[in-house]
Order: sequence, then structure tokens, then C-alpha cells
Amino acid sequence: MNKQCQHGFTLIEMAIVFLIIGALLSYTFMPLRAQLETANIKEARGKLAEIEQAIYGFAIANGRLPCPTLPGEGGLSMPQDPPDACDSYIGFVPSGTLGLKGEANCDGLLVDPWGRPYRYSVTDNDFDGGGIDDFVVSNELSNVGINNAAPDLRVCRNLGAACNSATAAADIIADNVVAVIFSMGTKGRANSTAENENAGEGGTLASTCGLSAYPIGNDRFYYAAKRREIAGQEFDDNLIWISPHILYGKL
Repeated sequence: MNKQCQHGFTLIEMAIVFLIIGALLSYTFMPLRAQLETANIKEARGKLAEIEQAIYGFAIANGRLPCPTLPGEGGLSMPQDPPDACDSYIGFVPSGTLGLKGEANCDGLLVDPWGRPYRYSVTDNDFDGGGIDDFVVSNELSNVGINNAAPDLRVCRNLGAACNSATAAADIIADNVVAVIFSMGTKGRANSTAENENAGEGGTLASTCGLSAYPIGNDRFYYAAKRREIAGQEFDDNLIWISPHILYGKL
């Protein structure tokens, strides 16, 4: 009688099978990750547009722009009704004051799809030198008027060039803007010149609930550009700005 020989897979054969399965799964997961990232970017840009519209609505109702909020303030503009100035001109979107829906972290800051707070900076321009900021104090906008108002925030496009008071005109996207609103993007980096300019070169703001400190900018210069992964020029921030002319047009 012939005996049938039975045997199982060898370790080498099993290893080859697992390698093939792993390769197939990686090809499946990579498109899924890309789709998720695309969805997150779309969501962030949609929320930035919503924030912009809320700021216009606030300006129409109050005759001024809201001040930024800071960690631990419940998403409220600080101060809520400034007599002459904001507590800080560089901070976060005052989602509580604007009545915006969305997830907030334990510091009360509205966060983007990656869990990082949306940033908001407003000009501290005082055209007439009277010690009252033109864009954040009620009735001051109408007193100054668009012909005299001179907000001083600048947005640049060239990630390889410095964005400052001497920036070449060809590298400036928008000059004298009222406010900027942005998300720090996928990786939340602040390690390239451009991303440091948006949020990072000013040190950090401490969390009030044990989260990592927030990198913060300290001047009036910002960058807006397409996503980029060139070493030293990495950029994935999503940034928009408010033109004084559009603001006055809505008022």
C-alpha cells in the first residue's frame, strides 16, 4: 500500500506568504491614508472659511473685529469689549465669542482636524495716534475710514525669502491686511523659516490644563503657499487673511 505523504508549510514559505500579504495591505492602506489626509485638509479649509464669515458677521454687528482668545479663556475674545486695545494681537480664534461649532481642547481653543488650535492674529494699527486701535474698538473703524486705515499685517509667498519690512514686492501676496487665520496643518511643525514665521519664532504660550505649550509668533509677517516638503522649506499650513477693503465693503 502506498502511503500518502503529508506535510505543512515551511517557515520560509510562511514568511513569503506574510510578505506578500503585507505588501498588498500596504498598497491598500496608503490610498486610505491619502484620502483621510485630503479629507482633513478640506475640512480645515472649510472651517477657515466659516471662521472668516463669522468674523465679518461680528464686525457688522459690533463695528469692530474681535480680539484673539488665549489658553484658558473659554474661547472668548480678550478682552470681550476692549476700551482701547486687545490683551494680545497674536493668539487663537475666539470661537466662544463668535459662536462657532466644533471641537475644543481643554484650554477652550477650537481645534483643527489634527487636534491643533486655529490661529488668529489681528492688526494693532492706530492711524491717528490716539492710543485707540482702529480695528478692535467699537466705532473706531467708522471714525478712521478706509482711506486712512493702514493695517500692517503682511502675507508673503516665497518660502525661500524672508518675509519682513524689506520684502520684494514680487514676493508679497497681500500687504496691509486686517487679520490672518490659519491652521498649522498636518504635522504642526514650526521648524522651517516659513512655519516659524507663522507660529514659532515668538516662543510659546503655556497650556492651562497640562497640554504641551503652544508655539506662537511675535510679529506682523506671515506666509501662505502650497504644501511643500523641500528640506528646510517644509510648509503645510493653511492660511487665509482679511482684506480691509472687503471688511469695509461688508460694513
